[in-house]
Amino acid sequence: MEHDYIRHVSEVIELLQGKWTIQILCAMRAHPVRLSVLRREIPFASKKALTASLRSLEAARVVVRRDLSNSVLHVEYELVESMRIPLIALLDHLSEWGKFYESERSPQA
Repeated sequence: MEHDYIRHVSEVIELLQGKWTIQILCAMRAHPVRLSVLRREIPFASKKALTASLRSLEAARVVVRRDLSNSVLHVEYELVESMRIPLIALLDHLSEWGKFYESERSPQA
């Protein structure tokens, strides 16, 4: 059982360790996003880097790419429905742990 626990945690850490992965997933929490929106929300990331991260998340079956174009290219990315609630819960827990960790590291008054 311990081996499975470590393996599962390691798989999640590996998935999330991409340079822009956390920012991309946080941007998708509430709704699908276009690449142009991600580029505005994550201004230091290049288009190439964001596209590579999105493709990696697609390959991992966490994100789905939807082509909504008729004549003009219109692509949105969104969390896979079965992943949405557990992933948002994970991100929320990580944020809470981050707040706790920050308060523990700060000098006590």
